[in-house]
Order: sequence, then C-alpha cells, then structure tokens
Amino acid sequence: MTSRMFLLALAVVGITTLATNRVNSQEGEPAGQSTSQPAAKPAAGNDSESMIDTWVSHAMPGEHHRLLEKLTGKWNLAVKYKMNAESPVVESEGTCERRWILGNRFVLEEFDGGNLALPFQGMAIYGYDTFEKKYTSIWVDTTSSAVTTSLGTCQDGCKVIAFTGRHGDPWSGVKKNSRGFTRLVDDNKHILQLYEPDKDGKEFMVLQIVYTRKTG
Repeated sequence: MTSRMFLLALAVVGITTLATNRVNSQEGEPAGQSTSQPAAKPAAGNDSESMIDTWVSHAMPGEHHRLLEKLTGKWNLAVKYKMNAESPVVESEGTCERRWILGNRFVLEEFDGGNLALPFQGMAIYGYDTFEKKYTSIWVDTTSSAVTTSLGTCQDGCKVIAFTGRHGDPWSGVKKNSRGFTRLVDDNKHILQLYEPDKDGKEFMVLQIVYTRKTG
C-alpha cells in the first residue's frame, strides 16, 4: 500500500471512529442537553480529529484554487516564439481549452498552438500545492519528450503568477533555468511570458502567448 493510500485509509477509519464516538456519547441524554463532563481532548496533532482536520486542509481546494478559475474556458491564442536570442520571432494563432478535474483540485489544459515551424500541441495540469504553498504546473508538448514542471507564487495582489522551472537543452546538453509569469489582465484575457538565458547567460523572451476568451 502506498503512503497516500495509507493516509486515505487512516482518514476513513478516523472519520468512522469519530462519528461512532459522538453517537455513543449522546445516547441516553435528552436532546439538547448533556449531563456528562466533556472528555479531555488529546494534545493537538495527536488525536484522530486533528489528524483528519490536517488532512482535509491539505486535500481540499481553497482560495488559491479559486484564482485558477480565471484560467478555465475556451481561448484564442496569439503565440510568439524564438528558438534562441538571435533567431527571428515566429508567430502563430491557436486555441486551447481548460477545465476542472479531480473535484476542482486541478485544471487540465489541451493546447493547440498552431504551426511554429512544426505543429505545436501540448497538455498541462495546473494546481496549487497547499503543502508547498505554491502554484504548480506540469507541461508536455510535441516539441519534446520531457515533462516540464514549474512552481509559482502569487504577486501584485494575485494579478500575476510568477513561476520558475528547469528543462533540458538538447543543443547544449545541460539543464536550463527558466522563469516566467502569467499576468491576469481581466476575466477574459491573460498573458504568459517565458524567459530563458542565452549562451552568454543573458535573458531573452523565448515565448509569449496572449489568451483571449472565446465568446458565444
């Protein structure tokens, strides 16, 4: 049994135990009255109820997940891409659709970026890790066999999600750091920009995507 399955089983047992204990404690007492003294509560973090509360607080979507709601829906894309700092900008138009999955814990994106020298399709999963207290993303696309992950934080009154990540560069044979942000202009528009270092370590904008919500 994996650790996650064990925790889930523990939570289910704990919930059942708490419910049974509460029912038993109320048997034989008039409704709305209690003649017995309340039992001493175990130290915080050691009793089943505290363990379940902790588990629920990390498992359930919260306020940061509500920010991801702004990303859901169907979008038209205006894409700009540069392979390296010296190469010309390639532009294309595309579409994407994002929807909630797994009880509004994650947003799934299906992405068609049009033709950037080669057809550019991808998929992503966005979320918020309540343990790390950071936004998370997983990205795969047709230009690579790798899975790219990023961590992000909320900035400027949560109008911006700034993120960092690493990916392999097949031309240099090393892993590169990247950083970027998604700026939430309003409910119907947001802009993603991604920056990477060039061969001299100077940053350049490798990718920009303007998302405009489809109407109708």
